[in-house]
Amino acid sequence: MNNKNFSEKEANSMNDFSSITVTRRGKEEELVVNNPTSYPLIGKGIQGAVFKLTEDRCVKIFLKPKNVKKEKEAMIKGQGLPFMPKFFESGPNYIIMEYIDGPSLRDYLKEQGTISESITQQLVSMKKEMKRLGFTNLDRCVIRHIFVDNQQVLKVVDHANSYDWKPIPVRLLDSLSELGLIDPFLQQVKVLDSELYSEWKNFLSKPRK
Repeated sequence: MNNKNFSEKEANSMNDFSSITVTRRGKEEELVVNNPTSYPLIGKGIQGAVFKLTEDRCVKIFLKPKNVKKEKEAMIKGQGLPFMPKFFESGPNYIIMEYIDGPSLRDYLKEQGTISESITQQLVSMKKEMKRLGFTNLDRCVIRHIFVDNQQVLKVVDHANSYDWKPIPVRLLDSLSELGLIDPFLQQVKVLDSELYSEWKNFLSKPRK
């Protein structure tokens, strides 16, 4: 590992995460995690499971090596952008990345009961930066994959599907609707980016099956 703040002792103490395995018995079955280590499970989904290694690092163990490659490529491409967690290391079935200490955006907004201009501005900037990077899956950033750190900065996880073709953040918009925050959100977007506002407003006004 190349990070100067990350000691050899710490690196060696984390090597046993390689004994963690994730499997799926059937196509639709829940992910099965075998964790003989003391690292706590902090999340799991379709592609793999995430475990906290230290106060600032976590490891994602993947089911498929191809998803490691895709997520690594997207993360490295977005390094330095505010919403992208820091990338530290990867292997055949894992990525070590920054651990985000904070609630999901869904939980944060639910607790706040409102959406601030700062959060909206970050979401708009995030979508614009993703387009600039060539990420075509703007629907990938569902509200539960966006976290709010202790500086109120939005961080996005799960980047393996960044290049799927989904140009409208449907699930983000639907989640804001469910929380009763879509109207103030769109009004703020209108001020920040009228083109994006028209695109999302037009989408929401169309009937969906």
